Amino acid sequence: MSTWTTIKDRWSSGWKALSDQATRLYARAVGENPVAYAEKTAAFQAELANSRATLDRMKVRLPMSVVDPADKAIVLKYAALERRWHDLAAGLYADATPAGAGAPGQPVVGVAPVLVVGGLALTAVGIAWAVSAYEYAVNLREQTALAERELDARVAASRDGRVLQPSTLPPPPPPPGAGGSNMGLWVLGGLAVVTGAVVLPTLLKR
Repeated sequence: MSTWTTIKDRWSSGWKALSDQATRLYARAVGENPVAYAEKTAAFQAELANSRATLDRMKVRLPMSVVDPADKAIVLKYAALERRWHDLAAGLYADATPAGAGAPGQPVVGVAPVLVVGGLALTAVGIAWAVSAYEYAVNLREQTALAERELDARVAASRDGRVLQPSTLPPPPPPPGAGGSNMGLWVLGGLAVVTGAVVLPTLLKR
């Protein structure tokens, strides 16, 4: 089983609900005219790529110790954003395959994938996900940018011997079917705890 498929299988109820809604609303239309959704799918990929680049830059600048509560909060925030990136990416990439000779934006005939975008042959279900989850990808890109600026400020303050008050990013919007804003907060907090359990021991060993 692929890594992306494994992540998708472990989705929260909110992400699963969004995936079901995407398939119900868009998969058939995508199958009938996949090229019409190429631009939105490419935009979704671009948002993910932007967030990925930000997260990669943040990773190498995370605090070496999590003894300070503010440093621990930054590490947990990074871990939660990292998990959200993987959840969003899994919806598109779980069923994707490397593209063949077809040019980007051209439909693939006779096989399960229906469209080649960004070098990948994508299924109707994956494209439907990209259309439905686009705003969540935008939100993730915005939140990773805010988190990076916060991390940069703390790194600069530490270097200069200044003390900054801990700050908190606004919560991400909950996926449809997640039970409202309270569930969105619960999911984000839960991801922070789960991913933190993996990230924190590694940092403590440094």
